[in-house]
Amino acid sequence: IPQFGSHRKDRSYIPRVIVETLRKSKNGKSFTIADIAQSARTTISEVKTSLASLVNLEDEKPILLSASTRLRLALHAAQLGMIQESSRALTWQEFEVFSEECLSNNGFETRKGLVINDSGRHWQIDIAAERGQILLTLDCKHWESANYSSKFKTAIQHQKQSLHPLARYLEKKGELTNRPIYALPVILTLFEPRESNIDGVVLVSVGQLPDFLEHLTPYSPELPFIPLG
Repeated sequence: IPQFGSHRKDRSYIPRVIVETLRKSKNGKSFTIADIAQSARTTISEVKTSLASLVNLEDEKPILLSASTRLRLALHAAQLGMIQESSRALTWQEFEVFSEECLSNNGFETRKGLVINDSGRHWQIDIAAERGQILLTLDCKHWESANYSSKFKTAIQHQKQSLHPLARYLEKKGELTNRPIYALPVILTLFEPRESNIDGVVLVSVGQLPDFLEHLTPYSPELPFIPLG
């Protein structure tokens, strides 16, 4: 006797097709439906089914994807449980945009590429994200190699040192008035880091990001929040 729901067609190929589409279209490359079918080990019909609502498809002609379409594909793949695979198929610039969108989808107000001039020095923050009393500063590392702790030494120093210029910047803009803000410096990686907290900076893989954001609170004792203001 077939199990309930077993009559439904298996659609497990869909996230695989989306990730392969991201890989084939990376850095402005064109592709055909047949290219995706071959690399995703599926049929042309299933490629069309997977991408129909996301991409304008033409059977024979090479297809070029816009930046907004690639972002839409990556977010859809993430919703289907392929967040790490889709992130790896992005460029480092797209990874920053993708990360910002993930934060926005979790209720954060974001600023990307924030540059602060403070005491004769320029400080750049990939993403500053605020939700309630929480302020995250993210450094997005789209590194394919292993996440040895020693690799993050410079990034960790920058993340810590940039908090005070950021606090002064926010104070000048009147954004620290009459409310407590708790800042958390974060480095976002492609792969799971060997350590989750190095010298007061949190390391989070993109695969861990949804759960991390969902359960984030300034009262978590294991997280090194820094009061501002």
